[in-house]
Amino acid sequence: MEAARPAGTFVVVGGGIAGVTCAEQLAINFPAEDILLVTASPVIKAVTNFKQVSKVLEEFDVEEQPSTMLENRFPNIKVIESGVKQLKSDKHCIFTEDGREYVYKKLCLCAGAKPKLICEGNPYVLGIRDTDSAQEFQKQLTKARRIMIVGNGGIALELAYEVEGCEVIWAIKDKAIGNTFFDAGAAEFLTSRLLSEKSEAKLAHKRTIYTVEGKSKKGNQYQI
Repeated sequence: MEAARPAGTFVVVGGGIAGVTCAEQLAINFPAEDILLVTASPVIKAVTNFKQVSKVLEEFDVEEQPSTMLENRFPNIKVIESGVKQLKSDKHCIFTEDGREYVYKKLCLCAGAKPKLICEGNPYVLGIRDTDSAQEFQKQLTKARRIMIVGNGGIALELAYEVEGCEVIWAIKDKAIGNTFFDAGAAEFLTSRLLSEKSEAKLAHKRTIYTVEGKSKKGNQYQI
């Protein structure tokens, strides 16, 4: 194993949105300090097209970028492509999977969170937390006729609005949807709009099984 090498003031573990944003803010606020971003992935996930919609609502896109783009924007950031296998907080050092050791003064762990699922190990129960799990959900959704959304956070709100082409059952423990983001009155208004828009979408998706000379036969309709 290589000898411990100084890593500057800050070491950030995790190449997701939280880790990259943390490294960017550290680079902006401490331009004279060296910052290491340790990630197991060859690409990082950066926030682009950020907009402050309201006091508590923000809009942005998540974009996968090569780590060199981050290093080019911030000369004091160095990206280490390796997973972290051990942390020794008493010695202020981390050990990576490629056999190296890095010393830090301040450490920020942004390795991501794992959602607590209703039923662990069930292939029909998916926890959405990042772009990878969202892509897996999209793949499963192509064959689904009915889904249940459990939760009342931002991800659940977006799913309830965006998912089409199948029946959606939305289970929440609160009295109103989106109680973290808006009050009960706004929630009631948005719920009615959501239900009406979904009903209109269903009507728009109706089509006849066959036509004769451009005229639709009445009846024998089905929904997709």
